[in-house]
Amino acid sequence: MSNTKLSLGERFKKAIGIEGDTKKVVYPMLNYTATNISTSGASYFFSLYYIPFLVYVEGLSPSQVGLIILIKSIWDAITDPLMGVITDRTHSKYGKHRFWIIVAVIPFVVTFFMTWFSFGLSGRASSTVVMLYYIAAYVLFSTATTVLTVPHTAMLPEMAPDYFLRTQYNSVGYLMNSAGMVPTFILASLVLNFVSPNKLTVGSFFGSIIRCFTNSLDPDTVPKSHYLVVGLVLALAYIIPLSITARKCKERSSLKEHFEPFSGSYALNEYKLVFKNRSFRQYFTISILYMFALGFYNNSKIFLFKELSDTYFLYGIINIIAGIFEASGFPLNYAITKKFGKQKCSWITTPFWIASLAIVLFITSPKTEGARMLNVVLIMVHTVLYNFGLSGIGFTNSNTYPDITDVDEMIVGRRREGVIATFSTFIKKVASGLMGMFVLTGLEWFGVNTTATGSGTTIRGTVESGRHAYEIFGSFFGASFGIKLFSAIIPLACIIFALVELKGFTMTKDQHSMIRAAIATKKKYGAVKLSAEQKKICEKIAGQKWENMWLGRDNDLADAPVLELNEDGKYIILEEEKAELEAEIAAQKEKLKEG
Repeated sequence: MSNTKLSLGERFKKAIGIEGDTKKVVYPMLNYTATNISTSGASYFFSLYYIPFLVYVEGLSPSQVGLIILIKSIWDAITDPLMGVITDRTHSKYGKHRFWIIVAVIPFVVTFFMTWFSFGLSGRASSTVVMLYYIAAYVLFSTATTVLTVPHTAMLPEMAPDYFLRTQYNSVGYLMNSAGMVPTFILASLVLNFVSPNKLTVGSFFGSIIRCFTNSLDPDTVPKSHYLVVGLVLALAYIIPLSITARKCKERSSLKEHFEPFSGSYALNEYKLVFKNRSFRQYFTISILYMFALGFYNNSKIFLFKELSDTYFLYGIINIIAGIFEASGFPLNYAITKKFGKQKCSWITTPFWIASLAIVLFITSPKTEGARMLNVVLIMVHTVLYNFGLSGIGFTNSNTYPDITDVDEMIVGRRREGVIATFSTFIKKVASGLMGMFVLTGLEWFGVNTTATGSGTTIRGTVESGRHAYEIFGSFFGASFGIKLFSAIIPLACIIFALVELKGFTMTKDQHSMIRAAIATKKKYGAVKLSAEQKKICEKIAGQKWENMWLGRDNDLADAPVLELNEDGKYIILEEEKAELEAEIAAQKEKLKEG
């Protein structure tokens, strides 16, 4: 069949390799992942501009900015686990996850705007007062993000119960991430780097537009009003995709679900049980090492470009290149995952990431124009390899998470998506926060002292003379070494250790399907009979003895059912479960229409 005869939905499916009915598979997938547009766009804007905004525009020292990020991460450490327990125990006709997505839409966009506007405090109040305001704004935004992302992440296993369907959901999620990041970047570049020509002509206007992407302004020359405009426009734009998920993404009602009485000891035990899961421990280790690698680099990259390589004027074009090559890793990762499983793509693309960080070690502060041009070449090559290479572990990580929920259910006998999802967001936020404080304070200690005039004062850092690393250990341990340490050396170590841990994570698609079929069988009949080989697989994946798991207990019935396959090689119990779920959701939709 030619493309001209295919519908728009069929063309979309064919382009990215999605299988299944357009109405039943593609539309729910797009509705669910629409939230990624807002969350990834906001996160991307923060990663590009928040540190330079606070340091070079608002006039805070790097260590003050580090404190803002640290306090936010401590707050996350409290709210993330709490939200995980809350979302797992919510009674609502909209479902226990979707209810909180609906609640979070407006707070998310309002607090996002607050993080980019101090309501006249900067320039009038002391830097400490400005810092306290941004602590409050960032904590409020973080809270709204937690209320949104924890239930959204926890909702995935129910939206996509099938092993490969989850990969498709995550793959479309990657596309939606780009759909959020690209417009965010374009708008930010146009507004933040635009300088009106003295004599306005069509040519000079479009020339200025081109300059926005190819010759970024130093951050300390960008007016605060530009950030105000970008923050307001993005906040309004992010309402739309969040509303799509809130309105269109259906979930079964949780009004009839029974929950154990809540207590502090109950909550603590819930999280202790998570770590009994061997697959989760592996996932946790890989995730935190991956986020450490990203956190160290992201919190120091602005200084790599501006203070070490003197290539900040290319910040716009560098981020265009970064977006292109990060997106280019998606089709390769998707194809590899579909054919060889969820771990293989990490081994193929991550070496590019390692090579990109090694290049940073050869960058030096330029003293001649030739040296500066060499830095331009090195930075360009580094950017290409870095963004293509980092997608591997990230793709494996996001695709592995939903399977952990099923292994957890095999151990405890209950669905705990919220508790598991908590650690997914918890890892990212805590890693980002702790790295922010450690890196920014550490860079000051190595002598990376910035000049900022956003609040009418000059900030030179808080480390006293005689206490810098280069003053204690010698000139080698100066600003250049500090930037390389945080942007390359430590991330390299984290990536290597993550690959070592990934080598032990071996669950396959067939093994995952067998586990889900065994869970469904026991829930339906009260018992399940597995072969000795199947029990061994369960024990290896869970890290538990068969008799100590919920799946392995109370199976002494003489007529305990075994797992049966249909003519297509699929477990019959899973196909029945899938049909029942589709029927229930369809019934919920009809009730909502009637209501």
